[in-house]
Amino acid sequence: MKPSADVLEITACAVLILVSVVGNVCLFFSTRRCSPGRLQTSHLLMFSLLFVHLVKNAVVNVMKIVYSSGFVLDSAGCRVLHFTASLTTSLAIWFMLHFALSYHRKLYQTVHPSSEAASLENQKHSLKVVSVLWVAGVAVYVPVLLYTRKSEHRSAGNDTDPLSPNRIYVDCLTDFGNKQVAFYYGKVFLVLIDTLPLATLVFVCFWMSFLLLERKKMTYGDIWIGDDDSETEILRGAKFSILLMWLITPLWISHFILVYFLKDLAACVFFPAVLTALSSGFSALSPFPLMLVNYKMKLVSLCGPKEEEPTPQPAKVTLPPYA
Repeated sequence: MKPSADVLEITACAVLILVSVVGNVCLFFSTRRCSPGRLQTSHLLMFSLLFVHLVKNAVVNVMKIVYSSGFVLDSAGCRVLHFTASLTTSLAIWFMLHFALSYHRKLYQTVHPSSEAASLENQKHSLKVVSVLWVAGVAVYVPVLLYTRKSEHRSAGNDTDPLSPNRIYVDCLTDFGNKQVAFYYGKVFLVLIDTLPLATLVFVCFWMSFLLLERKKMTYGDIWIGDDDSETEILRGAKFSILLMWLITPLWISHFILVYFLKDLAACVFFPAVLTALSSGFSALSPFPLMLVNYKMKLVSLCGPKEEEPTPQPAKVTLPPYA
C-alpha cells in the first residue's frame, strides 16, 4: 500500500506544479505586458498572488515529492514545510479577499455612481494593505516556524504503521509546549484567521451577485447603452471573483475536514494525493480565471488607462484663387 500511496502523491504534486508554473508564468507576463514601465497597485496585488501560488507549489509540493521518494525530513525541513504551507494558504485567502473587495468597490460605484472621483488615496491605501498583509502573515506564523519539529516517537521506516501513507502529516509536529497556547493559538486563532476572511469573502461575493442583478435591471431612459472597456472589465472581474470564491472556499473546507479526521482516514491509499490536491488546487487553477479578467481589453482598471497618441493635424494647404 505504501508505494502506491507515494506514487499517487508524487503524481498529484507533479501535475499541480506543472499547471501552477504554466498558469502563473502566463499571468505574470500578461500582467507585466499591459503597462510596461510603471508598477500599479493592482500589479502588486496580482504579483503577490502569483508569487504565493508559485511558492506554494515550488516549495511545499517539491518537499512532498522528496519525502515521498524515500528521503527523510529533519526538523528544519519540517519547519519550512509547515510554515510555508500555512503562510501561503492564509495569504492566498487574504489576497483574494482584497481582490474581491477592490472589484466590489468598483462595481458599487458603477451601479451607484457618486460625484467623488477616484483619487490617489485609494491607490496608496491598497498599497499599504498589500504590504501589511505580507508582514502580518509572516508575523502570525513565526511561532509555527519556531515550534515545529520532527516527531521522535515514530520510525520513518515503519511500513506496518497504519499512518505510513500519511506519515508526512504526523512526522512533522508543532509542539508549543503549553496546552493553553496550543489550544488558543494552534486550534482557535490559526483557524479564525482563515475562516473569518473566507466568511467575509463569501459575503462580499454574494453582495456583488446582487449588485450584478441590480445593474442588469438598470435602464437609461429605455435606451440601451453599451459598456466601455472599463465597465466590462469591472463586470468580468466581479464575476470571476465570485467564481474564485466558489473554488477556494470548498477546497479549504474540505481540506480542513479531512485533516481533522486524519486518523480515521489514514488507511486510504488515495488520502495523501487528495489532501495535496485540496491544499494546492487553488494555487494551480486560479491564475487562468485571473488572466481572463482582462482578456482582449484595454485593461483600463487593472493596467491603467492607455495614453492615446494625438491625432496628427492636416497641414495647411493654400488653395488657388480659382478653386
